[in-house]
Amino acid sequence: MEMMYDLLNKAAAGKRFNRDDKDIALSLFDDMYSILESRRNPPDFKLASGQKATGATGRIALNAYFLLLGRFTYGKKYTRMDSRLKYWNMNLGYRIMRGYFNGWDIKGFYCCTTCTLSMLPLYCTDAFEDFDCQALKQNVLKELDSETGYFSKNYNKKYADWVLQFVT
Repeated sequence: MEMMYDLLNKAAAGKRFNRDDKDIALSLFDDMYSILESRRNPPDFKLASGQKATGATGRIALNAYFLLLGRFTYGKKYTRMDSRLKYWNMNLGYRIMRGYFNGWDIKGFYCCTTCTLSMLPLYCTDAFEDFDCQALKQNVLKELDSETGYFSKNYNKKYADWVLQFVT
């Protein structure tokens, strides 16, 4: 998992993956996919900012990291390169779609602040070609900046700082 965190930090810093990075990401895909399929997080799973992540929050983060690495490994059309990435893209995308069709939820938000923050790098890198990622990104940033709604209570500021690297 440490290699995954190194790649995520490289992506957060806005650096492109070189051939070695892509090879490492590809070697991680099978492990990440197995973990996602097993519906259990590894006991030592952490958010990219270092805090322990458990339950659904950890699964959303792992799914988002899987897609993010896919996006940086294969490029914008990454879901066409690996059917597993397409499946998990659709899995996360379902919640976005639900928000589009139900007026009771802000588009781009998930169940909690940590899950929403896990999605923000995907919006920033246009990882969902079926959605207006720019609008989703702006919705999250507006709430985060004003610290209202979802972000009016305590939220993981260290994770938010890590995620906000993708915004620039």
